[in-house]
Amino acid sequence: MPTELLALRLIHIVCGIFWAGSGLFTALFLAPALASSGANAGQVFAALGRRKLFVVLPVAALLTIGSGARLMYLVSGGFGPTYMGSASGQAFASSGACAVLAFLLSLLVGRPAAVRSAALAAQAVAAPEDDRAALARRAARVRRIGGIASTVAVTLLMLAAAGMSVARYVS
Repeated sequence: MPTELLALRLIHIVCGIFWAGSGLFTALFLAPALASSGANAGQVFAALGRRKLFVVLPVAALLTIGSGARLMYLVSGGFGPTYMGSASGQAFASSGACAVLAFLLSLLVGRPAAVRSAALAAQAVAAPEDDRAALARRAARVRRIGGIASTVAVTLLMLAAAGMSVARYVS
């Protein structure tokens, strides 16, 4: 197997595991724990930010998507219709589409909602008593939107991982 294919597979699999695993951990464990932590959640998010998680995750996602696209190009003979029309080609392509959608949903909805929710929560803490409840309600609404986006994105990532894991064996 050529060196490029080995390197691309390594990047694709390792970064994909990191990306999908981080999403699953966050959706099932971290987000619920933070939601019940109150004001301490902001400290945890700040610590994650200092450790560059919000930079590393999108980079891992882009490396996963980019290496996957290049692998598909090489294996399919330049996205040739014979391969792309096969069950394996369609499984890989639809799994890749799920991953791209998950990335876009996280980037365009989930992340902005998390940032906005944190800003509203910080405003609520510093706001006069009369404004706190309204700001807290707005923060909760934005947090719900982000939570829905994150749940859908993680579901799409799990579908992508499942599809990728079996795609070469479908006929």
